[in-house]
Amino acid sequence: MTFPQAHQAELVALAELAGISAVPGVYRIILELLGLQISPEDIYILLKQICPRSTENQSADNAEEISDVAAN
Repeated sequence: MTFPQAHQAELVALAELAGISAVPGVYRIILELLGLQISPEDIYILLKQICPRSTENQSADNAEEISDVAAN
């Protein structure tokens, strides 16, 4: 299933307003996955696994892991 170029442009604009930056091809792939009836939740999980995380988020996660290990 293909989506009109206007829908792709609207998705890119919406993402930019939300503070999300990615190359336009990523949005095209997301639209294709949605067209294949892949659930938005599954797409979110996939993106979360493959996207680079900011140093700030990594530091917070590392601190949580250290405290979890110390508690055990």
